[in-house]
This record gives sequence, C-alpha cells and structure tokens, in this order.
Amino acid sequence: MSTTQTNGQGRGKLDTVPTRLHHAAYVCRDLEQTRKFYEDILGWPMVAAWRECDKVFGEDELYYCHLFFQIADGGALAFFHFANPKQHEKFAHYGPHSPFVHLALKVADAPGQQEMQRRLEAAGHETMVIDHGYCVSLYVTDPNGLNLEFTVDHPAAAKIAAKRSASAHEDLRKWLAGDRNTNNEWRAEHKI
Repeated sequence: MSTTQTNGQGRGKLDTVPTRLHHAAYVCRDLEQTRKFYEDILGWPMVAAWRECDKVFGEDELYYCHLFFQIADGGALAFFHFANPKQHEKFAHYGPHSPFVHLALKVADAPGQQEMQRRLEAAGHETMVIDHGYCVSLYVTDPNGLNLEFTVDHPAAAKIAAKRSASAHEDLRKWLAGDRNTNNEWRAEHKI
C-alpha cells in the first residue's frame, strides 16, 4: 500500500502540509466568562489578549478583543469579541461571511504559504492575505463553507508570545473596562 497521496489529478501532496494546529477561532458571548471557563476551570493558560482595530471584511472600524488559550502542542483555542453589538452578531455565525470563525493551521515558511496561495488561486479559489504583525495569514473558504487560515509566524514569535502572555490579564482587564486602543505594535500600520 502506497503512502503517497494525490489530489485526484495525479499530482503528489503539497510539500508544505501544515505542521500543526495554530488555533481554532470562535466568537464568544462574554470574554470574562470564557476566560473563567478555560483558564480557571479547565486550567488552560490564557497566553494572549490582543486588542485590535481593523478595517477589513467590509467594516470601516472593527474593534475587537482576541483571546488565546494554549493547548499542549503549542496550538490554541481562540475567541473574538467585538465592541459593536451589530458587528458581533454579524461575525458570530459559521460560514464564509464570518471570517472570525475559522480553523488556523501553522505552515513552516512564507514560500510554502505562497505556494498554497498559488495553487488555491490556480484552482479558482479566492484568497486573502493579512499581515497581523505577529503572523502573516492566508485565508480561504473551502467548498463546504469552512474558513481556513494558514499562518506563518513572525521570526520573533517566541519573544512576541512572551510579551503578550505577560500582559494577557491586564490587556483583557483594559478591554473589559472600555479601552479600545490596540496593543499590537507589530502591525505595520501601527509602527511609528
């Protein structure tokens, strides 16, 4: 029995198969209840609380907080919460119209990510790339409506993760108190 996989057209499997789950993302109702459940009850460390403002997905201003709870293999379960209740409701649903509900997979390097994008676009799939600062993400929706993200971490990912982990609780406290200032100094548009 052969272990070589093909895509049905005689081409071998892509050499840049994701190395592991990066994160699975969902939209949550309440950030503090979510934190208590995963961190206090289940014991998963909250390793980041990103406070962001984006102009993506057809929104002029999209203020959100993005929590990450680490699992043992280095991946994470992540949750979004939006400041605007109408945007929150819009993005809380599964499917191609909610890019915030997705499965993110870590890929080894930028050339592998670029090859994935080339192959997806050659097959007629629409893709989008966003440089989040701490990682660069390639987004695509599969034929079933599942949103996928393929990430390449920043070269200083460990240093960035350590900084966000050290301030995660304070970052969440600030968000819950109404602070909508971003804490992502790695994004290009936030650099001075």
